[in-house]
Amino acid sequence: MKKLLLSLSLFLGLSSISIAQETYPCHTDEKTEEFLQSLTPQERVQYEQDREDYLQEIQDYIAAHPELQTNSGSRAVQYTIPVVVHIIHAGGPENISNEQVEDCIRILNDDFQLLNSDANNVQSEFASLVADIEVEFKLARKKPNGDCTNGITRTFSTATNGGSGNDRISAVQNEHGNWPGDRYLNVFVAADIGGAAGYTYTPSTWIGNGMGNGIHILHNYLGSIGTGSSFASRAMTHEVGHWLNLSHPWGPTNDPGVATNCSSDDGVGDTPNTEGWTSCNLQGETCGSKDNVENFMEYSYCSKMFTLGQKSRMQAALNSSTGGRNNLSTAGNLAFTGVNEPEIMCQADFIADKQVICPGQSISFSDYSYHAPSGWDWEFPGGSPATSTDQNPVVTYNTPGTYEVVLTATDGTNNATETKTSYITVLENSSNLPFMEGFESYSNLSTSPWAVENPDGNGFLLESSFGHSGQKSVRLNNFGQPSGRLDNIYSQPIDLSTITDEVTLSFRYAYRKRSSSNEEWLRVFISNNCGESWIQRKTIKGDNLSEMTASSSWEPTSIDDWTTVHVTNVTSSYWVENFRMRFEFESDGGNNFFLDDINIYQGTSDDEPLSVGNENALISEFNVYPNPATDEANVVFSVDNAQKASIEIVNAIGQTVSTTNINAESGRNLIMLNTSGVEAGVYMVRVTVDGVQRVKRLMVK
Repeated sequence: MKKLLLSLSLFLGLSSISIAQETYPCHTDEKTEEFLQSLTPQERVQYEQDREDYLQEIQDYIAAHPELQTNSGSRAVQYTIPVVVHIIHAGGPENISNEQVEDCIRILNDDFQLLNSDANNVQSEFASLVADIEVEFKLARKKPNGDCTNGITRTFSTATNGGSGNDRISAVQNEHGNWPGDRYLNVFVAADIGGAAGYTYTPSTWIGNGMGNGIHILHNYLGSIGTGSSFASRAMTHEVGHWLNLSHPWGPTNDPGVATNCSSDDGVGDTPNTEGWTSCNLQGETCGSKDNVENFMEYSYCSKMFTLGQKSRMQAALNSSTGGRNNLSTAGNLAFTGVNEPEIMCQADFIADKQVICPGQSISFSDYSYHAPSGWDWEFPGGSPATSTDQNPVVTYNTPGTYEVVLTATDGTNNATETKTSYITVLENSSNLPFMEGFESYSNLSTSPWAVENPDGNGFLLESSFGHSGQKSVRLNNFGQPSGRLDNIYSQPIDLSTITDEVTLSFRYAYRKRSSSNEEWLRVFISNNCGESWIQRKTIKGDNLSEMTASSSWEPTSIDDWTTVHVTNVTSSYWVENFRMRFEFESDGGNNFFLDDINIYQGTSDDEPLSVGNENALISEFNVYPNPATDEANVVFSVDNAQKASIEIVNAIGQTVSTTNINAESGRNLIMLNTSGVEAGVYMVRVTVDGVQRVKRLMVK
């Protein structure tokens, strides 16, 4: 294709791919519109002019280097690109192994150096066009500050789950600093990037040379091992093609299979016009000639080649200062990133598959030391074995306590030691019912049965000045914290094996937003295997957590500031000896959060002891959400004094569908009603306290 369509979507330089059917939808249109809305009319004109100037520069380079359009001459690596892979995870499968990252680099090098064996099977019509791009990718061995690295960072953040690209970048920068885009190819690996398999930006002065000048990709589209697969392993090859200024063969859209694509193109002379493919039809002829279905920039699932024309375009991008691509492979930058330095043991490191366990449980440790360790000396105080020379040992802990882990790794010449203090927590043995926690007996959470997880170093702590029922509570200093931070507090094991009927979990919290736009979350999880796995049982977010705001750092000053939550869906499969619960708070720049009076008791929420005398009550702040409801509806109301309360769902002819009785505490109360078995229709939710009734309409879908 010889003509260049300088359409606005091409100007934007944004590309996206989704290879498998289940993740095919891509967000180019949404991101394009988002970008367009951020530009003034004058900025759009300037952007288009800048893009035209860049494309002319590319064409001039290609014209001056006709040798790139042939397969004559010797083959050799001409460009080396330092890579750093940022793994953003929340403790799930997206926290992929180093080996999976290394496998991705291997595949990239095969595809960009024509070492991929399937290139020998390219259709005869295109065999003479198959190109060695002469590009090599290497994981960085130096950080921007000069310290050693293995080219992989790991960041614990909710930005992995559908957050924006900027959210992921900010999460990495907060923990690992800035990695300039004109020195490293930044790759951001996540669990969800909004429905696409990957996306990136073509070179642009508007995107700049920062970390935004990188590639975002799903963890299961990286490499062919671990969570990856051979089927999806070429997604990074495709995205690097975009990053080096290639478009899809049908042109600058994410809509293959459209007849009008025949009048568009990708600016490359030897890729035939095509409508584009989402399947491997090797006989495809959509625009009057044989389609290059096996091109890496197709969506055909059988990609195995770049053309000589695409090689010219990518090498032109690597010789342009736009986007800083021309700096990556300079001798100075290769020295800066250390990619050609010998493998010397410089950093001992490790991770554990879990850090909080019950007595008698085992932990698997994985060595992440670099580079090329050949020997390991582990120390496990409190563990069995207490020492090990295995690379990846399994250790059992039988005694409650908090323990450090020490690893010394060696390559035979150089040694490095990593000590992680207070790294493993073995919980106390199970406590019995009734479980009533007001935090009054502790001087510090670190000496309590509660375990705190705070990867950002600013987690739950003991508040000694006030609580709901006493002088103490648990506090999270959340005022002004950035979005996406997760903080958890875990209970000790609790023995629910004696339960024969029902069990109720209740707790109180106090919270204010900082501004009305804050969307912060409180989630309650339970476990029936001492925390090996968790299931979510309660979610409160945004205005349902609190509609009230405080512009300065807030603390509760009266019992009216507290909300009582009743959780009644702790089902029989969780009535076990090693039951645990955890409270998770997700930040969004809001205000402080407080937790108190966590109780678990046998029976319904009507069986909880009243904490205040039984006086006349006035029902206020009555609300039902979500509305319409599907599987559950939350009822929130306030009473002046502790009272027995009845919450009913009543159908259109006045029949009671369900009744839940609780001991409503003074102040705000919140309880979840199970509506999964309620037929679709319109109902009334009726709350009765000491003869006083309030009613709200509820629609069940």
